[in-house]
Amino acid sequence: MTAVALLLFAAPGAPAQDNDRCLQCHGAAGKGDGKESAELDPKPRSFAEKEWQREATDDGIRKATVEGGPAVGLSAGMPAHEDLGKPKQKAVLDGLVALIRAFGK
Repeated sequence: MTAVALLLFAAPGAPAQDNDRCLQCHGAAGKGDGKESAELDPKPRSFAEKEWQREATDDGIRKATVEGGPAVGLSAGMPAHEDLGKPKQKAVLDGLVALIRAFGK
């Protein structure tokens, strides 16, 4: 299953443009190699890293996604996606967490 298909499966109701938000930097396989990643320093997180998967919490992933990297002591290169913190977007945010976790398997 491709990352986009998995995202659509994991995050019901996610508009198509939301699929591109993560892919631009994190890449289709979640390895931090998206088309915008070459310009970033530090490079985007690879969600495939086993150690990171063990250490990261779902709540931390949600916070970084909604509030941006600085909210969790990480790079300002990770932008906030505040719209995903709205109650009506809970299923989308939970789906993104599930997708990120799936990259580590």
